[in-house]
Amino acid sequence: MPGELIVSALGGEVRAALVRDEALVELLVLRGDAPPQAGDLFLARVERFDKGLDGAFVDLGLERSGLLPKREMIGPPPPEGTALTVKVVRAPAAGKGARVSARVSAAEAARAEGHRAPARLPAGAAPLAGLLRSAAVTGVVADDAALLKQLEREAGADGCQFSLHTAREPLFETKGLETQVEALLQPRVDCAGGSFLLIEPGQTLTAIDVNAGRHDGRGGAEALARQVNHAAVPEIARQLRLRALSGLIVVDFLALRKAEDRKALAAALRRAVESDPEPCQVFGLSPSGLLEMTRRRSRPPLHEVLCRRSGLGGSGWEKTPETLACEALRALAAAAMGRAVRAPGLRAAPAVAEALKGGQAAALAAVEQRLGSAVTVTADPLVERYELVLG
Repeated sequence: MPGELIVSALGGEVRAALVRDEALVELLVLRGDAPPQAGDLFLARVERFDKGLDGAFVDLGLERSGLLPKREMIGPPPPEGTALTVKVVRAPAAGKGARVSARVSAAEAARAEGHRAPARLPAGAAPLAGLLRSAAVTGVVADDAALLKQLEREAGADGCQFSLHTAREPLFETKGLETQVEALLQPRVDCAGGSFLLIEPGQTLTAIDVNAGRHDGRGGAEALARQVNHAAVPEIARQLRLRALSGLIVVDFLALRKAEDRKALAAALRRAVESDPEPCQVFGLSPSGLLEMTRRRSRPPLHEVLCRRSGLGGSGWEKTPETLACEALRALAAAAMGRAVRAPGLRAAPAVAEALKGGQAAALAAVEQRLGSAVTVTADPLVERYELVLG
């Protein structure tokens, strides 16, 4: 089914949503400070060659060194201290560094000019162009003219219409996407018929619990279990892709007594993830309803990009100050646009105010240019997140 790519830029943050039939199919959130993902380029410095791993450790400027397998090198292993452009093949995970490849194009290697190793190279429109080329997209709508032109130049998508969003209402709000994006950070997901999922990312695996909820099943408990489980399958496949969940995933379905019912459910899930751009492997279903599956990690999951660990032992997640800073700026721009606001401002929690003046300063400047007025940022320890000032 043809889709539309919606691209919204705010200073150092770019959000891209792939939409089909008004439903969100894929979401990319790109930030300079976001965890690396597959396709990101680095100018790395070779640290040492490990014979046991048959690869070289390379300094990417990240917390952990990356691994450059020998098969991903061009020629013999480079000497220690060599600077070379590499591309992320597998995103870093908890306790593991990124896996990278030195097989990059001449155009990609040229992006390292002017940088000193180790350095993360600007992504530009490359991730968006990759998404555009891999999906059946008939139209692109963006609210940033320069990014739109760059995407049109790099994508090479014949027959695709590129349009600039110039209306006052924010682009994601116009398309009804803000609420859908916010829902992806919530554990509960409603399914057809009144059932629901609970999605809980952990440190070693992601748990998905299938609940009957208010599902009005007929034919007894076994029939109810079949109906609820099969209603959950398409939503599970959709949430895996939207949230970019990866690694080991354990789904707790309602228990099914008959072996043929368990086989049919596992087969239905395999079919549902066939269209996923990331390889998925679905294993069998136990009599108690537990199913294990894996999904390749090409980029950090959405909750790792937008959130940080919180709670006892880091068992929960909360939005980062940077995420709240961007959220506050979008809210301010939407509220102030088209109104006679002489002194727009934000009262924010100290960490959020620091993010607005630091890492998200480019986003703040972009909103000030859009509003035609300076935005006053006030740190207030009595504010939990942020408050708009429309004086």
